[in-house]
Amino acid sequence: MKNYFSLFIFLLILSGCTNPAGRTWMIPVTIDPADLDYSPSSMESFEERRSQLIDSLGNSFVILRSASQCSANRHEFRPNNYFYYLTGYADRGSYAILSQDPNQSYCLSAPPQNMRMQIYDGKVLDVQEIMEKYRPDRTVSYREVRALIDSIVKTGANIYMDRSDRTFLRDLQEMAGEEGSTQFKHIGKLVDELRVIKEPMEVEYMQKACNITAMALTNVMKECKAAMYEFEMEAVIEGTFLEYGSAMPGFNSIVGSGPNSTTLHYEPNKRLMEDGDLLLMDVGAEYGYYTADITRTIPVNGKFSSEQRSIYQLVLEAQKAAIEQMIPDHMFTDANDTVTAVINRGLTELGLITDPESDWQVSFYTLHGTSHFLGMDVHDVGRYHERELEPGMVITIEPGIYFREKALEQAQEMFKKDADSTEIAEFVEQIRPVYEQYINIGVRIEDDILVTTGGNINLSRYAPKEIEDIEQIMR
Repeated sequence: MKNYFSLFIFLLILSGCTNPAGRTWMIPVTIDPADLDYSPSSMESFEERRSQLIDSLGNSFVILRSASQCSANRHEFRPNNYFYYLTGYADRGSYAILSQDPNQSYCLSAPPQNMRMQIYDGKVLDVQEIMEKYRPDRTVSYREVRALIDSIVKTGANIYMDRSDRTFLRDLQEMAGEEGSTQFKHIGKLVDELRVIKEPMEVEYMQKACNITAMALTNVMKECKAAMYEFEMEAVIEGTFLEYGSAMPGFNSIVGSGPNSTTLHYEPNKRLMEDGDLLLMDVGAEYGYYTADITRTIPVNGKFSSEQRSIYQLVLEAQKAAIEQMIPDHMFTDANDTVTAVINRGLTELGLITDPESDWQVSFYTLHGTSHFLGMDVHDVGRYHERELEPGMVITIEPGIYFREKALEQAQEMFKKDADSTEIAEFVEQIRPVYEQYINIGVRIEDDILVTTGGNINLSRYAPKEIEDIEQIMR
C-alpha cells in the first residue's frame, strides 16, 4: 500500500486544506508548465509500472503504438493512454514492445523522420536522446520496429495490445495471417488495476487540472449574464484552460442552459441564455494527460429562484453526504446509496415522489449513477462492482436531479419494465401539478475525490458550490 500521508501534506501546502479565506476565491494555480518536464528520477514511476507488467507476461508480448486515429482528438495530438502510462513518451508514430527477454525487455522505437515531417511537425527526438531520457533497453528506427513486430507476430506468441485501436489490431491480424495462431488480448487486463491507484505524480497533475477548471468555472460566474450564448461561456472555460497551460479539455465541454441543463451529455452549446435559466457546466481541463471532471450549476441572472434553490440545495446535501462515504474500506456503491436515500427523502417532502419505497420513482429524476473513476480517461478504467475503496483512488461524486419537459409523457416507456402502466399513470397524475413548477430545472454538482489513508481530499474544492458563494461572485 502506497503511503499517501506525504502526498496529503504536499497537497495541503500546495492548495490549502480549507476553503479560501473570505470569499475572494484565490485559487492556487500558476501559469507555469515546468512541472510537465520529467526528470530522470520521475521516470522511475514508468519503470516500476513496466516492471510489474513484465513480471506477469510469461511468454507473451506487449505491443503498443503511441497513437491511433482517434487519439488526435479535440484540439491536438495526444498519445494513447496505455502507451503513455507505460512509457511517459508522447511523440506520434512510435511503438513500445515489452517482453521477458532479459536483454531487451523494453524496446522503444523512434518516430518516423523525413524532411516533410520536419517541415510540418518539427524536430523529434533522435535515437540517442530517446535512450537517455526514456531509458529503453533498446531503441530502433521506425522501419526496424515494423519488421520486429512482424517477426514477433509470426511466432504465434500471445500479444497484449490496445484492442480499442482497431486499425492497429487489423494490421497485426494481417501480419499473423489467416492461418496464424496468435491471440491478440486487451492490455487492460494487465494494466487497468494498476491505473486505479494513483501515484503522487498523477495526483499532482489531477490537482492542477482541478484548480485550472475551478478557475474557469469561477470566471464564468463572473461573466455570465442573460442574452449571452452558451458558447460564450464555453469560450471563457476553454480560454482559461489554455491560459494556465491545459492544452485541451479532457472531454467535450457540456455547457447547457434552460432546457439543455436537463440533457445529460448536451454538447452543441449554441443556445441564447435567458433570464431565469440555470446553466449547467460539466467540464474538465486536462493537464499532463490527466483530466479533471467538475460540474457546477449556476443561475444565469445571478440569483436562484425558490424552486431552483430547493432542488440545488437537495443535490448539494446529497453530494456532501456521499463525499463523507469516500473513505477506505467503504464500498464503491455506498456513495450512490447515500445519494439515493437523501434525494428520495427530499423529493418525497416536495411532493414529487408518491412511494418512497419505489426505486424507479427516484430514477425518474436522477437518471444516472453517482460515481466513476477518474484519471487519464474521464471515465477511467477499473472495476466498480463489489469493490472497497482504497487510498489512491480518485472518484467523482456527481448527483443530479433533472426536470425534463417531456419526462411525464415518457414515463410509461422509460419504466415499463419496473412497474405496470396503472402504477406509472397514477404517479404521473399525482405529481404533475408540482412537477410543472420545476420544468427545465437541471442541477448536477460534481467533485473529484481522492481517497486517502485518513479519509479523503476534495481535489476540486476550489470551485465554488455553496449558493451564497455563487450568488456573491455573480453580483
